[in-house]
Amino acid sequence: MCAIRLYITALIVMFLICTAMTTGVGVLQAIVLVCSVLYMILDIREELRDLRLLEAQVSSLSR
Repeated sequence: MCAIRLYITALIVMFLICTAMTTGVGVLQAIVLVCSVLYMILDIREELRDLRLLEAQVSSLSR
């Protein structure tokens, strides 16, 4: 799962660099970048929430 996130992040950064170097960031490119960054943030927040729940379960088992 982490490898997929890193791959998507690398693609977003490459897309941003390519659009900035060629034509500048237009409206469509900005929408694509904002949506992908928001998706990554929400996905990471969900993963962190799941990790916190798992940590709570493990700590309750060790008591």
